[in-house]
Amino acid sequence: MVKRIYVYLKMLFSMVIDAALINVSVYLALYLRFNTPKIPAHDIAAYFHVAPWFTIGSISIFWFTRIYHRMWRYASARDAQVLVFAILSSTLILGISLFLTKTADYSRATYLLYTVIAIAFIGGWRFLLRSFYDVHWTSVPRAQQRVLIVGAGQAGQMVAQELSRHPEMGVAVGFLDDDVEKVGMQVASLKVLGTTAEIRTISRGQDVDQVLLAMPSASGQVIRPLVEQCRDIGIKVRTLPALNQMIGGQVSVHQIRDVEIQDLLQREPADVDLGEIVGYLTGRTVMVTGAGGTIGSELVRQVSPFGPKTLLLVGIDETDIFEIDREVHRRFPDIPTVPLVADLRDRVRLAKIFSRYKPQVVFHAAAHKHVPLMESQPDEVIYNNVGALWQLLDLSKRSQVETFVFVSSDKAVNPTSVYGATKRAGELLVRAYATHSATRFVTVRFGNVLGSRGSVVPIFQRQIRAGGPVTITHPDMMRYFMTATEACQLVIQAGSMGKGGEVFVLDMGDPIKILDLANNLIRLSGLRPGMDIEIAFTGVRPGEKLCEELLTVEDRTRATHHERIFVHNEGAFDGRAVFSALEELITRVETASPAELKALLKAVVPEYQPSTPAPVLQSERWRPSERSRVLPR
Repeated sequence: MVKRIYVYLKMLFSMVIDAALINVSVYLALYLRFNTPKIPAHDIAAYFHVAPWFTIGSISIFWFTRIYHRMWRYASARDAQVLVFAILSSTLILGISLFLTKTADYSRATYLLYTVIAIAFIGGWRFLLRSFYDVHWTSVPRAQQRVLIVGAGQAGQMVAQELSRHPEMGVAVGFLDDDVEKVGMQVASLKVLGTTAEIRTISRGQDVDQVLLAMPSASGQVIRPLVEQCRDIGIKVRTLPALNQMIGGQVSVHQIRDVEIQDLLQREPADVDLGEIVGYLTGRTVMVTGAGGTIGSELVRQVSPFGPKTLLLVGIDETDIFEIDREVHRRFPDIPTVPLVADLRDRVRLAKIFSRYKPQVVFHAAAHKHVPLMESQPDEVIYNNVGALWQLLDLSKRSQVETFVFVSSDKAVNPTSVYGATKRAGELLVRAYATHSATRFVTVRFGNVLGSRGSVVPIFQRQIRAGGPVTITHPDMMRYFMTATEACQLVIQAGSMGKGGEVFVLDMGDPIKILDLANNLIRLSGLRPGMDIEIAFTGVRPGEKLCEELLTVEDRTRATHHERIFVHNEGAFDGRAVFSALEELITRVETASPAELKALLKAVVPEYQPSTPAPVLQSERWRPSERSRVLPR
């Protein structure tokens, strides 16, 4: 209550100053017009006659244009535009007042002079206030964190304004930007001190405590060297989320966060053809299976902005479905959603969903995915990853679904695990259904999703928080990684490109050593690998390969019009043989032994070869002297 009274008193004080300056501006305009202190009595008397109404009218205009609701210490060009508009409106009120009372007929020069003087006086005292705050805050007390902002674009300017509003988060001392035309210039009242190549020198010269990366669209290739340099000189690095994660494109201090492993690995944002995507998603009923998982939930987020008619959120975990449904309602309140808790292996339940909601586009992301866990229970993974998919494909064909997108894995290439073999069987099944169907059945294949549940990143993070050791199966273990956002953007794009039966392969970049990943995570936590946190090698687990592949040596791909999506050219294909082999597999899934199931799976996927783990001693430890790359290139 006291705070509100204080705000209203400040507004009243501003009104009193403005009222005085409005009248002073009219007097000076008349003085300059007649170039004498003795203004004609008729003109001055006419003004005194309308002054009360003119003053009240002007102050009212200022109120309704919210001049008194703005924080002028953070004034921007937009605030100045509103102020000029309000004063022009005030000039109009003066002319109307004199015209209605017929007391005087001021010349156009008088109105022009009044406008210029009022802008100078009423705007001037406000921008003097801003200048005072700028001088005050740029004299940074050493007790506060000194922040160097990298990126003097729109995001950097918003960061500077946010920090000025929240000095407890730190005080900006300047910008760095690789645009040489900006170097030496003032941006948001701060100087662009140099380029990122000078980050070490400038950070030391400015006694910087923290570097803030205001480059939400920058790739990992840009971020990695900056993080490495800051880490070498002992300066903390923070960053903003990616552009598509900012609410309304605005920056908030609550969004500023520590640099994460995703920031170091992300590539240039994927370009998507909005026209193609809108064409097959907008106004359609879209079903996403596994909607509560990492890929499924991100697909839901990426599909929502395209305006589907209805979103069917299908999954077996009720909590996950509940959470993604709430998120969609919060972020996209106009998109109707139907949360559906369902086991895809239950044909009756699945048939009811298709009959009632009639999906037109299906993204199938549900699957058992944990390789070692599934290796010991092939019946479960076959039943879920192949049997459920088969039912979904069949119902999609019967219901005349327009587009069906199956999310596959790099582990389907020359599989050494039951999981990988079931994914390859799924690819063959999708292709078999695409042979004689009006539905566009397509497959999209990519590698590991960074930070997905149960993957190495969250496991490593938990181990680091617990004080170590960080466990790695083998020092040469390598994987392809992609962020969930990029993967789902490309999955949706590939869905628009398919004619039916294609296996689209996403460009995953270069594979990354898991050891490098662990080192980076430990360093990002402010600790030293091999000293503060030990790294232990535990041996390759059943079903794992040292290096995953996206294609076999014999495979060929052809480019598409999207630079990150390729089409895998399959060889000769016998759909009937696939159906026959899979039918026997599914028929015997409940009765056959694990060894028999693997043999039956091999009949479907001849290239399936169970792995022979590479030996690594349980007690082996990584040491800092075994130098690996500090950051993945």
